[in-house]
Amino acid sequence: MIGVVLIVITTIGYSVASGNTPILGLDLQGGVSVILAPVEPADESDLIVIRDLIRDELERQGIAEPDVRVQGQTIVVDLPGVRDQSEALSAVDVSGVVELRPVLNFADCPVPEGTTQTTTPPANDVEAPTTVPTAPSGSVVEPSGLRRPTAPVDTAPTDTVPTDTVPTDAVPTDAPIIAAPTTTGAELLPSRDGSVVCVGPAQGTGEVFERGSAELTLDQGFGVAVNLRGDGQATWNSLASQCYNAEPTCPSTQPGLRGQIAIVLDSVVQSAPQVNQPNFTDSVAITGDFSRDEGSELAAVLNRGAFPVEVVAQEARTVSASAGSDALQAAIIAGLVGVLFVLVLLVAYYRSLAIVIVGGIIVWAGMVYAMAALVSGWTNYALSLAGVTGIIVAIGVTVDTYVVFFERIKDELRSGRTIKNAAPRSFKMTWRTIWSADVVSLIGALVLFSLSVGSVRGFALYLGLTTVCDLLVCYFFTRPAVLLLAGTRRLAKQEKLLGMNVATA
Repeated sequence: MIGVVLIVITTIGYSVASGNTPILGLDLQGGVSVILAPVEPADESDLIVIRDLIRDELERQGIAEPDVRVQGQTIVVDLPGVRDQSEALSAVDVSGVVELRPVLNFADCPVPEGTTQTTTPPANDVEAPTTVPTAPSGSVVEPSGLRRPTAPVDTAPTDTVPTDTVPTDAVPTDAPIIAAPTTTGAELLPSRDGSVVCVGPAQGTGEVFERGSAELTLDQGFGVAVNLRGDGQATWNSLASQCYNAEPTCPSTQPGLRGQIAIVLDSVVQSAPQVNQPNFTDSVAITGDFSRDEGSELAAVLNRGAFPVEVVAQEARTVSASAGSDALQAAIIAGLVGVLFVLVLLVAYYRSLAIVIVGGIIVWAGMVYAMAALVSGWTNYALSLAGVTGIIVAIGVTVDTYVVFFERIKDELRSGRTIKNAAPRSFKMTWRTIWSADVVSLIGALVLFSLSVGSVRGFALYLGLTTVCDLLVCYFFTRPAVLLLAGTRRLAKQEKLLGMNVATA
């Protein structure tokens, strides 16, 4: 009994000292609610797919318990704790469609109007290696770099263009460029590292990849593995074959390298791996000089590209922290009032035994708080009003535990046994009932948690946690506390009152 009290006190003290307190949901701490709508009509199944992908991406970003739900032709995203609307819009902007585009020579791209040629190469050029990097079979390789101009395309000075456009001795310094024939649909796009890449028209989208299959790998460096969909394999292989054979639609941009496939999201090249075989079956491995963060970001992009349709933000609404604070205060007051009435009734009915109930509920509440803090620290689940409801419901489950135990003690007293003998006998006979009832509640919470989302999942989570706490408190606190109290004279004097048959009194 003392041990469990000390553990609870220590856990609470550690949580408070480390600042690891329960994270509150949108309805308790405020935040931002964003409404997303598809740019073209979409059926319910597509919206459900987008909902799940958005939720997975937000949880990967570490946002606590985002509530993502489909309402008609819109998707509503509630982000607890987010104060800035621009931050919220950036967080939910995860639905851009990934495009697969062949990488072309710079000469194949149109020259921005008014630009001129410089005769000296930019100081920050990064050349791709002259030998093909090794990679496992069934993979593409990220080259170590692409030729960079002195500035991104959209901010380049008017006197510079990439030096690959024409030979440096073909045009005098600062002479205007004569536009060469360009590939239809070709354009210069910026890449994540600040370089620019000439790419051809899109020949596929991220839907060639199996949804949610991209994951980080480690094989002589970080990489990304992603599965191909059955109906996307032909699309991917068509582009891979062009680039492997260095066809005009996907030429080699550097000596010693085969063609490259640009993975583009929102007009930004996320990766441009070189193809090392013409055909792929089932999966693709992208390897290269990735850091862990770069590999994780690329995996997220490939998963993000599985959106069946593009969605855009229609509205962003801020839920004030004061409204959340008022809701939390109202929930706490309602819970305390309910507990107070229950305790008054139990004290009048069970006399001195009610001391155990008061102590048990205090220990139980401390354990619930500690577990809520741990859950918030380990996962993305926040304590919302639904979770508070689950805790309040669990108070009734906890009180039922005491009622079952104490009523059995009263039955034993009516049979003529003393309180000292009745207490251990009663617990032994009722423990199986208490355990069975709590396990049923726990199974219900687990089923509800696995089949639901959003606030309903929060309710199930805290109902399950509080049920586990009830079992622990019952066995490690209530049982020894009653056995200890049963040996005192104070309780022995109340044997007749406790065992009194109210119906015949």
